[in-house]
Amino acid sequence: MLWLLVAGFLVIVVVQNLDVLTHKEALRLNLPLIEEYQTEPVQLFLYFLGFFFIGLLLSYFHGLGERFRARSLIKKQLKTISNLEEEVETLKNLPVHHEDTPSQETEIPESD
Repeated sequence: MLWLLVAGFLVIVVVQNLDVLTHKEALRLNLPLIEEYQTEPVQLFLYFLGFFFIGLLLSYFHGLGERFRARSLIKKQLKTISNLEEEVETLKNLPVHHEDTPSQETEIPESD
């Protein structure tokens, strides 16, 4: 439902500002040591889309390292779980030796 509202809002903004988004502008880079560089005029919505996708790519590559670390941590933890499950199964199959321990019915004398 929220995505439908956001999409509807974006459609309204685009329709009401269509003349601004279709306006053509050129990017210019003017640094002191190099010659001035200027792109061909392009519609503004193409700049918006381009910078949006550049941001998506940057965030994807930024999260890529974290994803690899999380994947290796998950593999390590799954291996630990499997080892612990094997240990539990091994301990379940061990024979139980009863020692001479007092039962709950037997009273233990209290010392003063």
